[in-house]
Amino acid sequence: MTNHTSPNDENRDESDDDAYETEFDPLTDTVSEELIKAVATLNDADPAELALLAEFIDPDALDALFGPRPNDTPRDTDGRVVFKYDAYHVRIDSSGKISLHRTEAETDSERSLSDDDE
Repeated sequence: MTNHTSPNDENRDESDDDAYETEFDPLTDTVSEELIKAVATLNDADPAELALLAEFIDPDALDALFGPRPNDTPRDTDGRVVFKYDAYHVRIDSSGKISLHRTEAETDSERSLSDDDE
């Protein structure tokens, strides 16, 4: 796995108290599903109400990066992927940790709700 680091990621404190962190088991869990569950929990929303993950990153590619090999053996890698999903900066580590940092931008869900109010 290639280790890509965004410029903002280098300056972010690893022990950021504003981060929501959860873990997944790369052998038994699907990282894309665990990410969606975490964002739904943070937004107190049903996962179906969230922005489509595929609009931000390819969920199949994400699962392939962090899932087991085709013969069900674990990947022996040390890397991470950093990207934006709706109103969150997401960091997923090969160790099985998902970190979410809320950005200042309003989410697609919040924008839809405010549009409905007009």
